[in-house]
Amino acid sequence: MSALFGSSASPRTLLCGTLVVIAGTAASAQHNVGELFATDARVKGAVVLANSGTQVMSGSSVAAGGKTATLKLERGGTMLICPGTNLAVTTSQNGRQLMFSMDTGNVEMDYSIGTEADNLLTPDFRLLLPGPGRLHLAVRISGKGDTCVQSLASNSSAVVVFEGMGDASYQVKPNEAVIFNAGRLSEARPAHESCGCPEPPPTQVAKATPPPPQPQTGAPNPPPPETHMVVEAPLIYRANDPVDLTENVAHLRMEAGPMNFDPVVLPPPPKNAKAAQIPAASAEAKPAQQKQGFFSKLSAFFASMFR
Repeated sequence: MSALFGSSASPRTLLCGTLVVIAGTAASAQHNVGELFATDARVKGAVVLANSGTQVMSGSSVAAGGKTATLKLERGGTMLICPGTNLAVTTSQNGRQLMFSMDTGNVEMDYSIGTEADNLLTPDFRLLLPGPGRLHLAVRISGKGDTCVQSLASNSSAVVVFEGMGDASYQVKPNEAVIFNAGRLSEARPAHESCGCPEPPPTQVAKATPPPPQPQTGAPNPPPPETHMVVEAPLIYRANDPVDLTENVAHLRMEAGPMNFDPVVLPPPPKNAKAAQIPAASAEAKPAQQKQGFFSKLSAFFASMFR
C-alpha cells in the first residue's frame, strides 16, 4: 500500500490500485456488509438473496439507478446511494471497519461508530471518519473534481480530509459544509447548498374534473288542463210568440269539456180561432221575421258576453 502511494502514478490510478489491494485482501473474509433495498440498483460482486432484500458482501459495488438505493448496514445505520452513483464497500479482516470508495455522485451516511475509524476514498481525497460518535454526513463529487463535504444535523464527529498526494489535511467540523473546488484543499470554500441526494421531483397528481351535472331524467310536468266555458242556455222558440233570449238563459258555469250550443225547440201551442183568421200572407211573413230576429238576438247575446 505504501509503495503505491510513493510512486509517480496519478491520484486516480492510485485509487484504482488501492481498491484492488483492499478488495483482494478482504475477499477471503467475505463479511456481510449489509442489506440493499432498491428497485433499480445493480450489484457487482458477492451477494446473498434474502427474503426482504439483497445481502451485499465485502468487496461488492452498488450502482444506483434512477432512484436512491438504501444500504442498511449490518452493524447498524444506513448508507444512501443517490441516483447515478456507484459505491464500492469493503470490510476489514475483523469486519469492524468499513472502506467506501466512489468516483462521482452523491452519498449520505447515518450511523454510529465506535473507537474504530472508517474511510471514504475519492479520486482526489481520503476522508477519515473517526469515532466514537455519530456520523451523519453528505458527500458530493462532480465530474470536474469539486468535492462537497457536509456535516448534517445529528453529526457529532469531525471529518478529516487528506489529499491523495501529500500530507495536507482539512478538518470539517460538525455543523459545517465545505466544498473543495477542483479537488484541491487550498480551494476550500463554504458550501451554501446541500451536498446530499437531490430532492425527488414532485409527484404530479392528476386532478379529476367532476362530470357535468346530468339532466333530470324524470317525466316532465304535465301541462295544466285547459278550462272551457260551457254555456247552458235553453232556447225556447214559439212560432206565434217571440221571446227575448236574455230572459231564457238559465245559468253559466265553468266546466272542462266541449261547448254545447244545441237549441231546444218546443212545439207550437194549439191553434185557436183567432189564429185561424190570420191571413196566409201575414202568417208566412211573420215566421220569417221571427226567425231573423231570433238569430240576431242570439249573436248580440254572445257578443256582449265575450267582450
